[in-house]
Amino acid sequence: MALMIPAATDGSGGSQAGESASTSVGRALQLLDCFRLAGPYLGVSEIARMSGLPKSTAFRLLGNLSREGCIERHGGRYRLAVRMFELGSRIVDQQPGGLRDACFPYLIDLHVRTGQTVHLGVLQGGDVVYVEKIHGHNSRPTPTAIGARMPASCVGLGKAMLAFSAPEVRNPVVAGTLVRRTPFSIVEPGRFARHLQQVRATGLAVDREESVLGLVCVAAPLMADGRPWAAISVSGGSHLLNTRACASHVAEAATRMTSVYQTLRRSIDEMPSG
Repeated sequence: MALMIPAATDGSGGSQAGESASTSVGRALQLLDCFRLAGPYLGVSEIARMSGLPKSTAFRLLGNLSREGCIERHGGRYRLAVRMFELGSRIVDQQPGGLRDACFPYLIDLHVRTGQTVHLGVLQGGDVVYVEKIHGHNSRPTPTAIGARMPASCVGLGKAMLAFSAPEVRNPVVAGTLVRRTPFSIVEPGRFARHLQQVRATGLAVDREESVLGLVCVAAPLMADGRPWAAISVSGGSHLLNTRACASHVAEAATRMTSVYQTLRRSIDEMPSG
């Protein structure tokens, strides 16, 4: 079932019709992006304000997306529908046999050994996107969720990946506007660059209350072909987490996951095309 968003036409030819269709798709994506930034339930006025679209346009697009099964209406508010979850689950990292599937048993082991919250994340520009999160009854609450983002410069996962990324990936983040989430966030480019050098030297990144007060994190990258494909971390309360012990567990888990993931990448690369 194809998503059909009516495009305005003025009878002047296919190129303008194509441009209108492209504009409509872009507006629909603007609308859907609101649910990534907020939600899970949003009203038409909230969506219009967040997306910058006229309320009438937002209402029309919501109707189209609802009919295609991408959005569900609950009373006077909307939420993403199961179809969007199905599409998201088709991302390679999330599919059976992908990154998440390969790493999951080792993430469980890491959680059992430490008793703390364990994360798996990938780098998207200047952000970390969380691919998996495992926590227990006694784990300290963390403001993270699968599919959510955090500034890479503030979290262990992000620093672990940035430190080993190519200069064209790392430098724009270092030279850009570094986010201050707490008084401990590193926002000076020179200091942050030196911090990443230390991470490269040790192979581990530590977030000491840089993203959330009272929360400490130890992270390590998962390397393949000389660059980080992902990173793992253990997070816990600043007065409870033994960073030295966690560092040992994280480093061991990262080594095991890296080996498994390199094998996975080779098998994917060797798959016949077409």
